[in-house]
Amino acid sequence: MRPYFEKMKRFGLEAATLQSKQSVENTRQILNIETEISLAVEKVKQVGMSAEKINARGQWTVWQRIKYLVDPGTWCPLHTLFNPEDNEEGTTNVFDGLARISGRW
Repeated sequence: MRPYFEKMKRFGLEAATLQSKQSVENTRQILNIETEISLAVEKVKQVGMSAEKINARGQWTVWQRIKYLVDPGTWCPLHTLFNPEDNEEGTTNVFDGLARISGRW
């Protein structure tokens, strides 16, 4: 099959300059939105008592428990920024998500 692909004519069209400029702009906008979301999530994570105070009481924060429990890199939070009651904290303080635990979802 290799000779077939080596002799094959190229297909598709080069992206027009305008399309590539729009693509760059779209990528920039998406990255800005992702940054805003990350900052909002970090703000939610810092609500309430500090981790040091909670740890001093011999307890873990919800984020420490999640990190300990789930397989690394598999945590996908759901509803982190959900705030239908417009709580001052910016969250409902209910944490749920999808993750692997010991290799199982």
